[in-house]
Amino acid sequence: MSLGTGRGPTYKVVLLGELGVGKTSLFRRIKENIFDEFSTSTQGIDSCTKVFKVDGESITMSIWDTAGVERFRTLTRNYYRNAHAAVFIYSVTDVSSLHFLTQWEKDTQNFAPNAIRMLIGNKSDLEAEVDDYTAEQFAKMHTFDRDAVISCKTGKGIHEAFEGLAKLLHEQGEKEEGGGQNEGVIAVTALDNTRGGGNGGKGCAC
Repeated sequence: MSLGTGRGPTYKVVLLGELGVGKTSLFRRIKENIFDEFSTSTQGIDSCTKVFKVDGESITMSIWDTAGVERFRTLTRNYYRNAHAAVFIYSVTDVSSLHFLTQWEKDTQNFAPNAIRMLIGNKSDLEAEVDDYTAEQFAKMHTFDRDAVISCKTGKGIHEAFEGLAKLLHEQGEKEEGGGQNEGVIAVTALDNTRGGGNGGKGCAC
């Protein structure tokens, strides 16, 4: 955790999953509330910091996106370092993208064992190949802390998913207050869109 003047504590959240499941679309939804169906990912790690308010307190979420690097399997412990939460994303239109998350889970256990883990199924606006029961069983089997289904295209479910993650982070922060690595909380109500230096390879503050 780091402290920024007027921005409160900062908590790192990493987005994980196979190429094409919608990680960058989710990143852009959170960052700018936009969706570009024909956009392509640029190579390199991208990050965005956003200030939120929780129970009257300013909190900063630092969200990291792989931005296409995952196709080369070159993510290292640096990407996971000091992560407070990991969001595992699959496409509900492709069951294999759910099963491939097993490897991402292993990497997270190795590099960020204390991170809260949330499972997200994207593209709920399309016909689903992964039903709710399959996703729920996968989440239980791999002991995810939370699971949700969203659509980056319509924006449906994103607020609720990250609001739930915020509550989990808040609970963990309270337990570890006074020295725990995951102190603090992330919320979903943006306070500030000021641009500045980011925390990732390209980086932005939004």
